[in-house]
Amino acid sequence: MKKIFFLTLVLLTAAFYSQSVNAQTEAQRIELCTKAAGDCTFLSSYPVQLPAAGSGQKAPNFKQATILKKGNVYRFTICTDEESAGEAYLEVFDEAKKMGSSLVDGKTYPSFNFECTKTAHYVFFVTFRDGKEGSAVAILSHVKTL
Repeated sequence: MKKIFFLTLVLLTAAFYSQSVNAQTEAQRIELCTKAAGDCTFLSSYPVQLPAAGSGQKAPNFKQATILKKGNVYRFTICTDEESAGEAYLEVFDEAKKMGSSLVDGKTYPSFNFECTKTAHYVFFVTFRDGKEGSAVAILSHVKTL
């Protein structure tokens, strides 16, 4: 009986410890990505975890809608985790029109600024290049008001 109790206690301790470590890791990733965004005001963060695309399938993506206000400059920052198989990139759309991307001419950039010319719903997508699996953090920040 004592052995079962001891084993149960060890397993429960390990389970709680591993959950707290993962939570700290995500918070640390968000903090590092926020610092990478530079001199701007943090608005929100979006942790992303995507599986690899299956054979002949489109790459999975993370989709998030947000309202942006006219006359403001926003910064979108994407930070791919070191352990990820794929490299993340971020694209912003207004309805069906691409308004900005961190992937330009085959090169991935960590962030880009978006000058909002109309108040509207915008949708941004996070995808991993070549449909590989991975995890990343996307950060939305306010740079300045025009």
